[in-house]
Amino acid sequence: MSVNFKKFERAFNKSAKSEENLLSDRTVNWNFVDADMWLDGWADAIGEDFYDIFNKMVENFMLNDAGEKLEVLKKEYLGQ
Repeated sequence: MSVNFKKFERAFNKSAKSEENLLSDRTVNWNFVDADMWLDGWADAIGEDFYDIFNKMVENFMLNDAGEKLEVLKKEYLGQ
């Protein structure tokens, strides 16, 4: 089965940024994102590699988020 990974990436990012999937400290509840992806059929579409891909997406999301926050800190607090 062919999987459109761009669609997967969009669905993952949409779920990871959804207000309903954020905890009170504004961090992502990855269990909820995982559940969204399952409910949308991505685990079945991808198969046995789902969690390898999902975990890599989590890592990338967290790195990008940290980079964005660092840029905000540099601009707002350090004037860079």
